[in-house]
Amino acid sequence: MHPSQHDPDSKFSLKPGERISDCFPLWTSGCDRMLQEVANCNHCLRPTYRVIIVTSAAGLERRDALCAGHFESAARMFPELKLQSA
Repeated sequence: MHPSQHDPDSKFSLKPGERISDCFPLWTSGCDRMLQEVANCNHCLRPTYRVIIVTSAAGLERRDALCAGHFESAARMFPELKLQSA
């Protein structure tokens, strides 16, 4: 059985000490390797709509690719995403 296209239980979240440092459309990244890594949403099989850069308290970065549906859910939880994606 194939996984669902949209799993409502899978949501973007921050770990303790993390903060959202950037958010951009996939096509502005300019790095082929990164495009391969984030071509699909990290929470379902849909294409990436936005990539969120999360920075830890130690200064380490991670990228979280989100489809439009998961991005909308994340933007409701983290209003700063609306500002950074405008």
